[in-house]
Amino acid sequence: MVEKLFKVAISHNANDIHLSEGIPPTLRIGGRMVRMQADPLTADDIERVMRALTPPRCMVELSKNGYTDFGYDFGDNRFRIAVFRQRGGIGIVMRNFRNVMFSLDELQIPQEVRAAMVHDRGLFIITGPTGSGKTTTMATLIDHINSNCNKHIITIEDPIEIIHQHKLCNVSQREIGVDVFTFADGVRCSMRHDPDVIVVGEMRDVETIRIALKAAETGHLVLGTLHARTASAVVTRIIAEFASDEQDFIRMQLSSSLLGVINQVLIPTTDGKGVASVMEILMNSPSVASLIRQGKENQIIDEIRKGKSLGMVSFEESLRQRCVNKDVDWREATRYSREPETFKTRMEKK
Repeated sequence: MVEKLFKVAISHNANDIHLSEGIPPTLRIGGRMVRMQADPLTADDIERVMRALTPPRCMVELSKNGYTDFGYDFGDNRFRIAVFRQRGGIGIVMRNFRNVMFSLDELQIPQEVRAAMVHDRGLFIITGPTGSGKTTTMATLIDHINSNCNKHIITIEDPIEIIHQHKLCNVSQREIGVDVFTFADGVRCSMRHDPDVIVVGEMRDVETIRIALKAAETGHLVLGTLHARTASAVVTRIIAEFASDEQDFIRMQLSSSLLGVINQVLIPTTDGKGVASVMEILMNSPSVASLIRQGKENQIIDEIRKGKSLGMVSFEESLRQRCVNKDVDWREATRYSREPETFKTRMEKK
């Protein structure tokens, strides 16, 4: 059953497989949930899948916490398996991370972001909601460094999602719960392993953010992901993690270390067969750094809007461009706009 599920998902280019009791397996294709033509799953069906996939250490975690996740290789594809208890039974979601690297051109990454990837030090953050393509963008940036620089890249991930081969770089990939206990521990000990680039799978707590900022200050390029709704909200989120008596110092640290932020979402394409990324891009110009130091993050959006020459792109402009290129339908895009009425009026005039 497991092999069949994986093969069907891969053949339909599905991003996720959902297994829930009482309904057939469901695929997420192009952002939409599509149920397979199959019998509804029973509790025993899901239990068998869970036991076939879940390693012993994760069985212990599931029993203790009620959830676990881990990576699983199937041929050339790698899946992140999330197992969780629900309504007294088991639910499973399996995300397909295709080991196919996109180019920076395909993701429409501007030259200024590419230039940031060859910096010797600094912090670059990718943000967006769950399922927004952060993993794909991060993997693309890592692959760009791997293909063009002679460096040592260390990643700390939970779990490892995309396997990077050694190209021009040496790549060490460490998994939470297998190779290291926490993200903070992973970054801290990685600094003793002669890294040039440290990739933090998720900056999810104050200690991880603190050590990531220190690594960026002390001569490392740090790439990390964070959950935030907008690029400017990244700054607010990071500062808010710290106690009030530390915040001025963190503002100074962030203003000097931050290289840039990509905030993104995925929107179903016009043909309904895939998704397109919409990216808001913030680069840390002197004006942006000044706003961070002064605690005026609410004004950063104005810097993004007028910062095209510096590689910045506003979310609304990125969304509009996707519509102009006919990647997405403007009516669908309006649902994602942060200024829907203005966006709708603008697109109706086209």
